[in-house]
Amino acid sequence: MAYGSKEPLKVLGSFEALIAIGPEKQPAKFYVIKNGTRSLLGKETAKKLNVLKIGVSINSLHSQSDTFPKFKDIQLDIAIDKSVTPICQPYRRVPIPLESKINSKIDELVKRDIIEPVNKATTWVSPLVPILKKDGDVRLCVDMRCANKAIMRENHPLPTMTQLLPKLKKARIFSKLDIREAFHQVEISEDCRDITTFITSKGLFRYKRLMFGISCAPEHFQKILERMLLPCEGVINFIDDIVVFGSNEEEHNARLENVLQVLKHNNVQLNEKKCIFNRSKIDFLGHELSSEGIKPLDKYIKSIASFREPQNVEEIQSFLGLVNYIGKWIPNLATVTEPIREILRQKLPKHADITKFWKKEQALAFTELKSSLSNLHTLGFYDPHDKTQVIADASPVGLGAVLIQYDTHGPRIIAYGHKSLSDVEKRYCQTEKEALALVWAIEHFSMYLYGLQEFDLVTDHKPLEVIFGPRSKPCARIERWVLRLQSYNYKVVHCSGKNNIADSLSRLCSIQNSHPYDDDHHVNQIVQAARPLAVSMENIIIKSQEDEETQLVKVGLSDNSWDPKVNHYKLFKHELWVHDDVLLRGNKIVIPVELRKQVLASAHEGHPGIVAMKGRLRTKVWWPKIDKDAENMVKSCKSCILVSGPNPPVPMKRRELPSQPWVDIAVDFLGPLPSGHYVFVVVDYYSRYKEVKVMKSITSQETVGVLKEIFSRLGIPVSLTSDNGRQFISEEFKSFCSELGIKLYHSIPYWPQQNGEVERQNRDIIKRLKISQCQRSDWKDDLLRYLMMYNSTPHSTTGKTPSELFFNRQFRDKIPSVVDVESRQINLEVHDRDKIMKDKGKHREDRKRKAKDNHINIGEKVYIKNMIKENKLTPNFNPIPHTVISANGGDVNIRNDETGQELRRNIIHLKKVEGQWKIQSEREGRECGDEDCRNFENGNSCSSEIESEEE
Repeated sequence: MAYGSKEPLKVLGSFEALIAIGPEKQPAKFYVIKNGTRSLLGKETAKKLNVLKIGVSINSLHSQSDTFPKFKDIQLDIAIDKSVTPICQPYRRVPIPLESKINSKIDELVKRDIIEPVNKATTWVSPLVPILKKDGDVRLCVDMRCANKAIMRENHPLPTMTQLLPKLKKARIFSKLDIREAFHQVEISEDCRDITTFITSKGLFRYKRLMFGISCAPEHFQKILERMLLPCEGVINFIDDIVVFGSNEEEHNARLENVLQVLKHNNVQLNEKKCIFNRSKIDFLGHELSSEGIKPLDKYIKSIASFREPQNVEEIQSFLGLVNYIGKWIPNLATVTEPIREILRQKLPKHADITKFWKKEQALAFTELKSSLSNLHTLGFYDPHDKTQVIADASPVGLGAVLIQYDTHGPRIIAYGHKSLSDVEKRYCQTEKEALALVWAIEHFSMYLYGLQEFDLVTDHKPLEVIFGPRSKPCARIERWVLRLQSYNYKVVHCSGKNNIADSLSRLCSIQNSHPYDDDHHVNQIVQAARPLAVSMENIIIKSQEDEETQLVKVGLSDNSWDPKVNHYKLFKHELWVHDDVLLRGNKIVIPVELRKQVLASAHEGHPGIVAMKGRLRTKVWWPKIDKDAENMVKSCKSCILVSGPNPPVPMKRRELPSQPWVDIAVDFLGPLPSGHYVFVVVDYYSRYKEVKVMKSITSQETVGVLKEIFSRLGIPVSLTSDNGRQFISEEFKSFCSELGIKLYHSIPYWPQQNGEVERQNRDIIKRLKISQCQRSDWKDDLLRYLMMYNSTPHSTTGKTPSELFFNRQFRDKIPSVVDVESRQINLEVHDRDKIMKDKGKHREDRKRKAKDNHINIGEKVYIKNMIKENKLTPNFNPIPHTVISANGGDVNIRNDETGQELRRNIIHLKKVEGQWKIQSEREGRECGDEDCRNFENGNSCSSEIESEEE
């Protein structure tokens, strides 16, 4: 039977189609039924679409409160520029005391369905930055500066006061609604969640909801909320701030009820603590909305009204600079400023005191100028479509900022701001003060700048242009400040100090004891235990009356009947007594069991050592085993352990001497040196012989190359010991040692004593390099001299030189010795074998080359062979005769008869000048040199030359 029908059920047909309820889509089978009155949704399809849920925990309060609410039927797609290369940033270590808080915060966000773990590969990874809040809780922030480069802006226009003011006409009653954790109530589409991935000690997580730090978040949220409130009347919003207004209370209440119904229908949760209802005056976007109209907030103009009088010439110049900048709105500016300018004409030093020149005329002019500055008719008219600048400056005593906009009529001032520095902030370096001024200025004018397409952040401190850049690595304090600005789109611009009109705001602010700007502990993330409360005497009396042990001691003192539970008090019975229900030992209070931990905590305040804490306790209180409890308290204090001295070293273990040289070796790098070089040291544990190589690059590849060269000369060792340098623990180095069959040992991290031999050699090398530095000599040459000295000097442990133990011979150096290296006993077996083999080779080669004796005497004339031929017709020998001046076997020295040049040649490079050819060569300067050659007489070429060419 069909629902609502009394006739028999008849199925006419069926078909399949896609059914959607909100974001959920499922394929379903439809049945067409005759005589049916309404459509029905099947159980299985309803469960798939999350319309129907069946289970015991459906109506439980726990399941409803765990998940954070989200806007109904909204899934946000964030446009991502695929051309931007994804970046996976490394994990940033966090303070150990914060790890538990961070992990619990992550678990809370996962339970609330705001983030989810990532169990697959991801292209984007951003680091997590924890911020400690004032109440001790932790706020998790993600550094999205790199990821924001790939996020494309929505370019949805944010409303301006110019657009909103006409809607507020005739408004008398106002209500202001604030959305609780507004961004987290917008769900992000599955396809674009990867860009929000961040890394923690528990692994990778990503956001399922919109988050603070995404550059396009304000525009998306404004667009969503505008469309949601479109059916409502008498309502405006700027991002998550909603204002409901009406001309009377009845109209206002009707509109407010309608808005609340729409928000409830769309599952929007409000922050009731920040909501304001039925007011005649509220603050909105830096303005005060009231039944009388709109005006800027007092805090943006009272900066000028609180100016103090200048005290030196520099402060006068700063104040007049601000006045001149907006002088076109001040009537009779030259006349009003004339008394103050009279002081500048005195040509005093910048820091000179002007008290004697500051009279009644100057004071009146200063008061009039202040009044003019704080009552400008243009102050407060803000338009986000105009170019916006924030000019900030820091002085030794305060911070100043001016919000300026530009249009076709020129610049106009929107708001002022200033802040005096606290005692701690005054001790910041100047760069930190200037950075603090920029961060404070942006957050001070946040309602004007948040969500703005782009604005200029002007400073007179040039380094901030680089420090606030995306690739900078500033100090921790400035880095946390920069992270607070990642949701703003700004560009840091440098401007010279003389054009900085915020200078007077920072200098002339009234000096007072101010709270630090960083009052939420964004800078000093220090986790401190709660201060132990003092134990009052009333509490001791109450706890003593309740303490069983104390009551048994009182009975023992009165009746002399001691319970076994308090026998440890019996030894002191002559010292124990009771006064006003408090048990005392002499003049010391016996603390009840329940209060002992509190007393120990109080005594350990300030973290004294064991001896000091015992002495502190003994002067006032006592209980059995108090010294043991105090000792355990100090030993269990985590803070004391972290700053305590290290444990004493274990007894020394000496390395056994290897069986022979080059079995066990040790390696290490020394450097970098001022020249950028490193010294690679290799030491043999047996002989103490060492090799030293100077290297520019110390990668694994370069290190392996140097070791291959050393091993090619000295062989492959059995074991190699090194520290934990990256080049020694790399897979490439391990593979090299494994391939050669070398056992690789690493010393304990941060314990170089385990590889003590090479560390000791490094110390000696450093000493010699320092000497070279002092003498300004060639340190590489000095290093070689040191190696020669070291390897030829007896070692203090072995008593022999490293070269003698390693090579079985002593190095010959500059020091004369009785036993000359060249006159040592000859190894006859090797000597005889060498002589026999050389004689055999000589006879064989002489026979093969047809060698014969060829003697040339001193004074004979010879021709010298042309070693370089100019062309094919150049003769084999130079026709210029030479005279033999000395001869020793095949080694002949000759002199050119024409030039006198002396040369040294082998005998095969020479030909004698003989007979009639000698006379002819002297006359004509040409001769073959072969006594049997007669080709020149017949006008033919020399046969020797032809034979040479054929060869």
